[in-house]
Amino acid sequence: NSIVRLQRKILDLEKKIEALTEENDSLRNSLGNGSTSLSTIAKINWLPSRSQPNFQISTGSAATAVKLHPSLPILFACTDQGKLLAYDLMNYTMPIASIQAHMKGITSMDILLSQEELLISTVSRDLQCKIFTFKDNNTFQLLRSLIGHEHIVSCVKLLQQNTEVLAATCSRDLNCKIWNVSNGWCLKSFQAHTEWIRCLDIFGDYIVTGSNDCTLRLSHWPSARGLSLGLGHEYAVERVKIIPMLASNTTDGKETKPVSDGESGKNTGVENPFTVHDSAYAPLGFRYVLSSSRDKTLKLWKVPLPKLAAHRPPQPNPFQSQFELVKTFNGHSSWVRDIRVRDIHAFTSSDDSTVRCWNLITGECVKVWKDAHKGFINCLDVDENGTLREVLCTGGNDGKVNVFMR
Repeated sequence: NSIVRLQRKILDLEKKIEALTEENDSLRNSLGNGSTSLSTIAKINWLPSRSQPNFQISTGSAATAVKLHPSLPILFACTDQGKLLAYDLMNYTMPIASIQAHMKGITSMDILLSQEELLISTVSRDLQCKIFTFKDNNTFQLLRSLIGHEHIVSCVKLLQQNTEVLAATCSRDLNCKIWNVSNGWCLKSFQAHTEWIRCLDIFGDYIVTGSNDCTLRLSHWPSARGLSLGLGHEYAVERVKIIPMLASNTTDGKETKPVSDGESGKNTGVENPFTVHDSAYAPLGFRYVLSSSRDKTLKLWKVPLPKLAAHRPPQPNPFQSQFELVKTFNGHSSWVRDIRVRDIHAFTSSDDSTVRCWNLITGECVKVWKDAHKGFINCLDVDENGTLREVLCTGGNDGKVNVFMR
């Protein structure tokens, strides 16, 4: 029996060596004329090469949200039983921290590293938003409970604005609310849609929301003024994602096209055109937005520039009141639940039990992880741009969190 187990181990190692060799060869071929370093290519074009996860974590019940710690090898997961869990990616057999955060299922989670303190925000079907801090001794401490919504709270985002930390929430009560985390005050509440608001993303003074009314809306939250609409989805919008531009001092302001290496079409280090600085859009900080829907599609939109005037809130653009549809990504066979972006790639999870990676430039599906979970895949997370670590994690209705690592 020992010999048989040893032979299986040898076969597994040989397969791993073969996969790493192929990956190494593809990276060397991507170097082209040698003007770009191997480490830069790997950082830009990294995709999990394995079809199966490196390891799997059991959360005990359906995982509804997952987030990676910005710098430490720690993964946070939420469940439909209201639990908030933390796992060490180096030793994931048991959670290093666990708390019953809500009395009902958690619907969304966000994290923010603020002044060396990690803040974790969760929202739930119990109508509450809660803010926790994650201490150095691996414990959760409740910092604030934000109460004010009158129905299920669908989504939450944290935002650092000067010295203050803000939390943006949306709900089935048709309202978006902006909260000051330090004192718990609701700074602004406004009705953004005519039906259940499923999702939001916030950047500076601007917020993009998606709803059961099949539309996206760009709003200026300090004035609660709607600026433009995205029309094109046939069913409820499940997730929206703002793609921020780079800082103005990182480029010359020109929109450059990506250079491909020919056969594979991979980007070879030229700036992502969606993130290149544009002085006209500098007050917004972004030009493009992604949205996923129950109509099985992922859509890329260009946001119309609102009418800006000094000392006044922005006004809707009188010549363009709707988002410009740039691309539609087709491939999923059921609801598209979540979106993450890393450089020119967008990752999506779906109720069809697959995770897909899309090239935002060409619109093609780069890779598919089939049957990643036994059931619906509710959420995913991937390391952001500029992070040397390369991790992708997904959470599903099967009570599992799958982790893909280099």
